[in-house]
Amino acid sequence: MNQLLLELANKSLTYRKMLNLYWITIVLTILLEFLIHRLETFSAPYTFLYILVMQTLVLSAITGVVEILFRFRKIHNDDLLILTGIIYASSIIYMNPTIGIVPAIYIFPILTSVLSFNKNRILLAYCLVILSFTVLYLLSPTLRESMLTNEIIGILFLYVGVTVIALTITSSGIELLNNLRHTTQTKQELLVKTIIMDKLSKMDALTDLYNHKTFHEYLEKLIEQNERNHLPLQVAILDIDNFKHINDTYGHWVGDIILQRVALIIKETVTSNDFVARYGGEEFAVIFADKSMDQSYLIAEQIRQKLSLTLHPELDSKAATISIGLQNYATGDGKEALFRGADAALYIAKRSGKNKTVVQTPVPQLTSRS
Repeated sequence: MNQLLLELANKSLTYRKMLNLYWITIVLTILLEFLIHRLETFSAPYTFLYILVMQTLVLSAITGVVEILFRFRKIHNDDLLILTGIIYASSIIYMNPTIGIVPAIYIFPILTSVLSFNKNRILLAYCLVILSFTVLYLLSPTLRESMLTNEIIGILFLYVGVTVIALTITSSGIELLNNLRHTTQTKQELLVKTIIMDKLSKMDALTDLYNHKTFHEYLEKLIEQNERNHLPLQVAILDIDNFKHINDTYGHWVGDIILQRVALIIKETVTSNDFVARYGGEEFAVIFADKSMDQSYLIAEQIRQKLSLTLHPELDSKAATISIGLQNYATGDGKEALFRGADAALYIAKRSGKNKTVVQTPVPQLTSRS
């Protein structure tokens, strides 16, 4: 049901289907009229064929104009469809005035108007049908002679009945579409809220980095990859030097600014394969994936050097430095050993003068710099 309503709500798709129906109607109308008149005896077959050809050309021309407007000008007007339906029905009735039931075909444009889900258009279609039937009845002596009074009353009641049904269907359809839109909107809002809540549960609000919990979840997955595929893996712990002094001297609001700037520099320096998190307080953690130890060390040093050269107006134009501990993961060690190694390297960096990068395992051809 929902899929059907969505298709009806898609104006372009509905318009395309109605145009296809009109083209099919032309073919069927011509075939049926030809067969009907073949069964009848009439004195001027060539006159009939001429009228049939002209009818085909007129209907094709009208439908062709609507097709061009839709395909090349992207115009899909419901009133134009209704008017086209009126012309179709009038043409068929004019060609077959002696068939008593044929005026019932005027219900076609009324039913077409239902697809607009607009009550005013349905009433417009009804008025056009009554007007067109009246004009045909006055202009066609054959139609007047072939229709009895009770048939005229029956046809008029048919138009009214179909219009009432169309209005009822439209009211129900509008209500269903509104409910569907409301349900869809509610689902979308819930999805957005779920995404936001999921992000909030994983992110640190101040720095917009991943939080402590997410860091460990991601690290566990990467360790599993290392155990299966020997994916290179290193962890760095970064700690802002003398951060307590910054908070005590300049205020916690300045400390928050420094945390945000440090986070930004780290994010801008690491690669897309790396994972950055605020581990807690003034500590940050970076997981380097698919890199050699030398490459990870160089990135850590770039972060440290950038921060040592960044002067902060809030700190009287002084820099806020960081110390970094870096540890390579050896298959089979496990998460705790990896993290303890990085933490031990950070402790050495702090104890040996700060503002330096220390690795737990010596890096060939590279030395720590202050």
